[in-house]
Amino acid sequence: MEDLNKKKDIVGNIVNNLDNSGLSEVEKAFIQIYKPENYLIVYGTLAPGASNHSVVKHIQGKWEEGVVRGKLEKLGWGAEMGFYGFKHTTREEQEIIKAYVLCSDELVNNWYNLDAFEGNEYRRILARYELDNGETGVGYIYAVNEEKL
Repeated sequence: MEDLNKKKDIVGNIVNNLDNSGLSEVEKAFIQIYKPENYLIVYGTLAPGASNHSVVKHIQGKWEEGVVRGKLEKLGWGAEMGFYGFKHTTREEQEIIKAYVLCSDELVNNWYNLDAFEGNEYRRILARYELDNGETGVGYIYAVNEEKL
């Protein structure tokens, strides 16, 4: 997954458009199995009840509580409101971060607007999540875009 996140165009790859994606067969299979374009992982202002939830409220789907592993640092525009930015880390540095996961087929039609809302201080990347019921999966999360800091 880390190798996939290094590819700048990974956010544009959806299951129906993999043939011309430039991904390896293993990477294509990963995307086809997990369908990350249908899962939004949120940990900050987009979460249910948080200040910017209205940005995603119209997207029909199922919200579930869970966790992601990484680190929150005082980076990104959300940090000013007390919502630190997510970073992937080594296993040794990982913390368990409370998150919400939205599962929705409608996300495919909303990624462009979500990317615009988050701006260039954040980058949409793949991340593993674990729901409170024990289910695991892969979805997109907005992480601090270290290239823009």
